[in-house]
Amino acid sequence: MAFVEWLVHETSLHSLFTHGTRDIYIILLSRFLRMYAYGGAALVLGIYLYTAGNSGIQIGTFMSLTLLGDAVISYLLTMMADKIGRRRVLRIGSLLMTLAGTVFAFSNNYWVLLFAAVLGVISPGAHEVGPFRAVEESTLAQLTPIEARTDVYAWFAVTSTLGMSLGLCVSGWITYLLRTYVGWGWKDTATYQPIFGIYAIVGLIKFCLTFLLSERCEADYDRQTEIDVQEEQATTPLMSEHRRTSYTGKAHKVTARVRQIGSTVQTKLSPESRTILIKLCFLFAINSFASGMLPVTLMSWYANWRYRWFLTSRLGYTMALVWLVASVANLFSASVARRLGLVRAMVFTHLPNAIFLAFIPLAPTWWLMAILLLASSAFGSMDQAPRSAFVAAVFLPSERTAVMGTLNLVRTLAAAGGPLVTGYFHEHKMWGVVFVISASLKIAYDAGLLVMFLHTKLPESQRRGGNTTVADVDVGILLSESLAPPEAFESFGDEDDDGRGSLGTSSKASYDHIEEV
Repeated sequence: MAFVEWLVHETSLHSLFTHGTRDIYIILLSRFLRMYAYGGAALVLGIYLYTAGNSGIQIGTFMSLTLLGDAVISYLLTMMADKIGRRRVLRIGSLLMTLAGTVFAFSNNYWVLLFAAVLGVISPGAHEVGPFRAVEESTLAQLTPIEARTDVYAWFAVTSTLGMSLGLCVSGWITYLLRTYVGWGWKDTATYQPIFGIYAIVGLIKFCLTFLLSERCEADYDRQTEIDVQEEQATTPLMSEHRRTSYTGKAHKVTARVRQIGSTVQTKLSPESRTILIKLCFLFAINSFASGMLPVTLMSWYANWRYRWFLTSRLGYTMALVWLVASVANLFSASVARRLGLVRAMVFTHLPNAIFLAFIPLAPTWWLMAILLLASSAFGSMDQAPRSAFVAAVFLPSERTAVMGTLNLVRTLAAAGGPLVTGYFHEHKMWGVVFVISASLKIAYDAGLLVMFLHTKLPESQRRGGNTTVADVDVGILLSESLAPPEAFESFGDEDDDGRGSLGTSSKASYDHIEEV
């Protein structure tokens, strides 16, 4: 029994059960389905383009242009998310995902596929594309109490790797069935097109799921006002008729004021936030370029090329096991962050990933290479939860959606250059150089995190006068109040004199999480 309690605590299940809501569970399910589709498509995308008669340079260019197109569309949608509605942006992204999958399922023409990939949403490397991640992470930060945020982000990462693992496994199994029982060979493009059909169907399912999300997911929704109104309504039977009418009227007045502020607020970064964002963009660009050189798509292409077109089904099973190991590792990422702090957890879980990656081209056998992949992936994804919590901790709530959208744009743009470099070295039969460059850049990223952010002060230290840094504490055990300093708020100037004693004096305490940045 003690072991079960320890396991529930260390894997963050207690926080998920305690603070989970329907919206949070829908977001986690949506990400699981999305990454399932991304994983399945990533396994066969590079092979599919190769069997369609395209060279290594063409494949690298295809993936780079796909990422560039996705970066532009996703950034525009993310920047508009808080204005036109987060749920609406998620629906648009889901439809673009369905569009791309449908075209890939029925065509193998290079230019038609490129057009669909650039304008639609398709993952060239089993990593996040589209506007989904920034919007979902910002929404989770809004829905989750700060003391549980790292734990929820850990499960957000786990659903990603579990979905990818299942997608890789099912994709490999489907290609095996088509080759064994239908007679389609690995050089037949029809072997891989059903995978993209499933991709399109998942997009439709995601589109339907967005209609189950409540208005609590929107940026202009104020959770504290809802709680206050509910408490006031619960006490109104104990009040006189006059006080009940007056109190309820003020509550609705405050609610209307909050929604007005939420709908008109303009995202404007403070000088401190702008400096942090520039540093993060630089470091994330380095890491994303390194990851873009060896995404799952190109890794499967490399394995097939090196081992004389190893069966795609076996490769799918192996990669599925790789991501399953990553899922188990992610379960303990929040626990590691609680003990080491966010920055140290990001660095010390990511650094072994780069080391194992550098040794992959030296593996003499398939099985040794698979072991190195397993070791690399076990550490490589453990930094996702602390990284998300770090971004949520060092920026104000009103800045998060815009900041996360900007960081996603930078990551996608940087990753777009990776496939071009890999395609070039493939043509010259120099795959080993690709792994060395990628590993070296990842190590440089880890060193940069330690140098730039180890002693970064959290916004809440401005309010408490302390020296709290992200290296000292995990965001999950910070104050249960907002991180915004009090000067970021303006009191409501429309309460009457009689209400100042009851409502006016508590306005900052009750509504200090409403930012006028």
